[in-house]
Amino acid sequence: MVSTIEVTIALCFIALPCLSTCLQHFNSACVLATGTGTVIFSVLIGWQIGFPWTEKCGHSWANFNSTSFYAHLQEYLYGQHLVTFVVTQSLKAHISKPQPSKALVMSFHGWTGSGKNYASKMIAGALYSKGSQSEFVHWYIGTRDFPHLSEIEQYRDRLQREIPEYTKRCGQSLFIFDEMDKMAPGIIDAIKPFIDFYDEIDGIDYRRNIFIFLSNAGGSEITRVAFNFWLDGKDREDINMRDIEPLVNQGAFNEIGGLQYSQIVEKNLIDVYVPFLPLERTHVKKCIAHEFKMRGQIADDDLIDKISNQIVYYPPQFELFSVSGCKKISHKVDVYGSDII
Repeated sequence: MVSTIEVTIALCFIALPCLSTCLQHFNSACVLATGTGTVIFSVLIGWQIGFPWTEKCGHSWANFNSTSFYAHLQEYLYGQHLVTFVVTQSLKAHISKPQPSKALVMSFHGWTGSGKNYASKMIAGALYSKGSQSEFVHWYIGTRDFPHLSEIEQYRDRLQREIPEYTKRCGQSLFIFDEMDKMAPGIIDAIKPFIDFYDEIDGIDYRRNIFIFLSNAGGSEITRVAFNFWLDGKDREDINMRDIEPLVNQGAFNEIGGLQYSQIVEKNLIDVYVPFLPLERTHVKKCIAHEFKMRGQIADDDLIDKISNQIVYYPPQFELFSVSGCKKISHKVDVYGSDII
């Protein structure tokens, strides 16, 4: 037997203008509605205001909160004071401009496991309701998408085809190029027109897009600066961008990889080189504690020390920086965390 509630919903479905009447009669009784009535009402509401699983281009950008994002980076991106400040300020400035002069281009550099991928996912999560899974986030990986030296021209053609297509769908897209150091030189220059100072190209405006490059290039220079600060008895928090950005810029341009001798670098189209400092033992311990927390467990200091001692540190005589950052923490917890399972 069809209930009065279901009849009301069905009528509203036929006549969309009576949505307000439908809502007036629904109130607390909607909790009791089942079957056809609930489904029809869900469809009706979805039709009127947009389904909860759909995502609109630029919708989340309007809600970007730089203060909350900064605090989130401070809490979960361990040991990266430069990243926390520079990335937050860069995003805030770019998003707040109605018409930026160009797309925002950030190049992340540092040892493996220092948080480059992690930070990129945080950015995606702050800008899009579906985070990294958003249809407006496009992730390219050097060894997966551009593996063969013999196909450089095909890769360039692909980028010059796909980036306009993606930008047509959403002019506030995020493009992430991972493993830049493993990409053949010349490929990334295919995107130069899309990050240059053009109002539009063939009727498409690329200036509100964001491009992020992830690379291990320059990691040695970054580590050297951090080590020298430690030798001088200075806090790593005293390291500033002037101490390190020129070295990273030079390393990216000269080291073998996707940015080597690149026009993008030569023409100064990368807005900021973001250095990820090598992680110390104290940061590794925070990663271990966080891994246990994500598993719904709590580890005591002895267990955290035990696991942190399984990580390889550099240089050997000081054991100051984790060679793998926090990249191997999950596996180490699997192996050595059985004490509390």
